[in-house]
Amino acid sequence: MDQFAFREGCTYGTVLVDIEAGRVVDILPDRTSETFAAWLTEHPGAEIICRDRASAYTKAVREAAPRPLEFADRWHLLQNLSAAVEKTCHQHRDCLRKRAEEETVTEVPEPPPMLLPPAELPRTQIIERTHHRYEDIHRLLEKH
Repeated sequence: MDQFAFREGCTYGTVLVDIEAGRVVDILPDRTSETFAAWLTEHPGAEIICRDRASAYTKAVREAAPRPLEFADRWHLLQNLSAAVEKTCHQHRDCLRKRAEEETVTEVPEPPPMLLPPAELPRTQIIERTHHRYEDIHRLLEKH
């Protein structure tokens, strides 16, 4: 389950999906705990609920379907993780900046250039003709 926007910033709903069947089960007109709790009461038997961490959904599951296993979906876990990493980096930006400056002071030798073999083009008629013209032009230039 997840929320979605009927109209961004104004009206939101809830989409319920059966992941095993790969189909939408229902669309709720809002994202309130009352609406979702009523739906759960009318449709008993949910064994697993994968959802975001919205408190309204938590409340609805606790009230109307206390037995299912609940999981946070991957997208919301990654969103929460990235927010936590960003917050931590922001809190420690001074020591991170100092460490970065220390690392830039030490000179790292530049790696030697990689020597790649010359690219070989397939022998097609147009490539052969182009090579011959190139050679002809250079022969003419050498004569002058």
